[in-house]
Amino acid sequence: MVTKRGLIITVGGPPGAGTTTFSKKLAEILGLRYVYAGEIFREEAKRRGLTLEEFSRMAEEKEEIDKELDRLMLAEIKKGGVVAEGRLTGPLAKMEGVECFSIWMDAHPGIRARRIKEREGGDLRDILRRMREREESERRRYMNIYGIDIYDLSLYDLIIETSFITPKEEIKLALDELEKRGLL
Repeated sequence: MVTKRGLIITVGGPPGAGTTTFSKKLAEILGLRYVYAGEIFREEAKRRGLTLEEFSRMAEEKEEIDKELDRLMLAEIKKGGVVAEGRLTGPLAKMEGVECFSIWMDAHPGIRARRIKEREGGDLRDILRRMREREESERRRYMNIYGIDIYDLSLYDLIIETSFITPKEEIKLALDELEKRGLL
């Protein structure tokens, strides 16, 4: 498929919505770079010897952590030719005046928790609890730091509900919408 060289696609969604599988495949199909905000966050947590939950709590108290990680992600986005995955990437890019096509993916919390359990193992109730805590933490942080409610779906160009469709169907929805808008 032929794409416009500087195309910027952002993909966000809560844990277990399928954003990583989708983003990697979309980048591959379109011949774009793939950048993942979660990897930047995970690497920093690991570097500090913290779990994701511990690092999230630390980031709630020290907003400079999120600001620095977001600055790194934005620098990658601004280079263009990218599928950038992260809950805040679309709204933040648009707030910074970056022209991009923003996708939000979601699924029922029970389905997301089962997907996480399949990927990482663990107790389903514990996964649901940690998912809720993480999502609430991130929502508070993004609202406090940037005034962005990532669950405001009006911020996105395409919403994909992934509970009962395949990754192949998700990709088709995105490609159809990109083509319809003249972005491919």
